[in-house]
Amino acid sequence: MSPLLEVTGLSRIHGQGCPRCLETTGPDHGTNRCPLCGSVVALNRVSLTLHRGEVLGVIGESGSGKSTLVRLLCFDEPPTAGRAVFHETDRVIDLFAVDAARQRAFRDTRLGVVYQNPMLGLDLSISAGGNIAERLIASERVRYAFLRSRARELLERTGVPATRMDEPPKRFSGGMQQRVQIAKALATEPPLLLLDEITTGLDLSVQARILDLVLELQEQLAVSMLVVTHDLGVVRHLASRTLVMRHGAVVEAGLTDQILEDPHHPYTQELVSAAL
Repeated sequence: MSPLLEVTGLSRIHGQGCPRCLETTGPDHGTNRCPLCGSVVALNRVSLTLHRGEVLGVIGESGSGKSTLVRLLCFDEPPTAGRAVFHETDRVIDLFAVDAARQRAFRDTRLGVVYQNPMLGLDLSISAGGNIAERLIASERVRYAFLRSRARELLERTGVPATRMDEPPKRFSGGMQQRVQIAKALATEPPLLLLDEITTGLDLSVQARILDLVLELQEQLAVSMLVVTHDLGVVRHLASRTLVMRHGAVVEAGLTDQILEDPHHPYTQELVSAAL
């Protein structure tokens, strides 16, 4: 498989920072707070490769840095250091080296994001179809007839009845709101989806239906996905490879089955034992 996204040495420091922040924090030190300057190292030299058509899982406890990784990759926050390179069919884009306008254009057309909190990914006061139309308009696909038909198609594909297309998502259940978020993320047929804790807070039966939907869409569309979660069951269900993070750094990486069946790092062993 050819790479779609290559991340190298990605770091994010909250605070003034100092020359030794990265060396004095991380799993070996048991903290992500620098003892010298008090800054918080949310991400510590993280590297990864996501291939075309692959689902890559990222697991770890709260504060491990996994959600910070998503925020950096969708330009919600800037990195302190590191690179992220996106491979188009005919060119390579250095995502943090381009200007803000090109970053917005990339996010509008080449990237889909589904958040744990639907309020971050949806305008709950406008219709479900209107949310999808907003994303299509941002990508300059503005014919009204197209907007309506595309919104209806995507909502039906993700299990939202077309009869509810003109209802605002604030009237929907949590699981239905996540379906609208997924439909919106897919509107421009992006090659990359970032899924951040998309089943947290949902009933188990709803979680299962959302995961089945994501897996079905991935198989149909061959879209690459980065799945961030604290739930080992989610990566077992979706991801072929998995990264394990703690205190801002990757402590273990490999095939998902191998990591879950034969974890090597003590922290991964704790996660797996706690889930049994």
